[in-house]
Amino acid sequence: MLPDLLQHLVPTLDQATNGAWEIILVDDGSSDSTGEMIQKAHQRESRVRGVLLSRNFGHQPAIFAGLAYACGRYVGIMDADMQDPPEILIQCFRKAIDDGLDLVYAVRKNRRVSLGLKFGYWAFYRVMQFTAEYAWPLDAGDFSVFNRRVLYLLMDLPEHVRVLPGLRSWVGFRQGCIAYNRPERSKSSSKYSLLKLTNLAMNALVSFSSLPLRMASFLGLGMSVLTLLLGVLVLINRFFPKFTIFDYYIGANPGTTTIVTLLLVISSLLFFCLGILGEYLALLIKEVKRRPVAIVRQHFGPLRQPLGTGLIMEARNSEDP
Repeated sequence: MLPDLLQHLVPTLDQATNGAWEIILVDDGSSDSTGEMIQKAHQRESRVRGVLLSRNFGHQPAIFAGLAYACGRYVGIMDADMQDPPEILIQCFRKAIDDGLDLVYAVRKNRRVSLGLKFGYWAFYRVMQFTAEYAWPLDAGDFSVFNRRVLYLLMDLPEHVRVLPGLRSWVGFRQGCIAYNRPERSKSSSKYSLLKLTNLAMNALVSFSSLPLRMASFLGLGMSVLTLLLGVLVLINRFFPKFTIFDYYIGANPGTTTIVTLLLVISSLLFFCLGILGEYLALLIKEVKRRPVAIVRQHFGPLRQPLGTGLIMEARNSEDP
């Protein structure tokens, strides 16, 4: 996809900015010749720069690795698979300038994917909009343009588990949107598996909403009250046969089924609450470790010192003292 991307993107940027642009291509630990292609592209055009990560860190870390080296007054984020059209990127850029906006994101009116994935995306954004503690735009992914003030804020945030759409909304400022229809991939296939998409969705939900944690607390409190109430009723029924629960006298039968049923219901809810707590603890552990989001093993072009101290780490050469 890289040759097609550059062939389309470079003249589009030239026309829109009178040549005042740079492209930072991030190779997220690919196993093919992507790194060599980026190097050759840089040799042909010095404004095309490259950042090669030491391994596959994932989509979101790769985005922030690229942002760490961006030096433009405005920064745009787009995937290299041509599903984010360069023309829409320029529309976002123009809207940010003309309307005096700090950030403009692209909203997908329609996407050509399977029915199951389409429903999953639809449900995710609406769950996030309902549960997030602040505005979460519907159907808006990473594809966006923002100014340098927003860039500095995004890179200075201390968290290491990062989901760009959530952080982008959290910083606020004046924001706008451009709607577009997302086309199909012309080549290759997505490397974002269902498991990775689920992991991203869970990170977003846990990072930007406390509703699951509160739900676990309310469920735990509700179950404790219900358990106590049932215990009192069963105790009264045992010693006062005339007082029955749903016309059932517990003294007539040891009630193994009743006990097992109650234990199963209570245990299932308790394990559900423990699972929610586990998601938050897993996120907390990652933040406490303070490991960098990504490690850069090599880069091409005169890139600036990376933004975000401790967020992006550059591997030193063996000959460095």
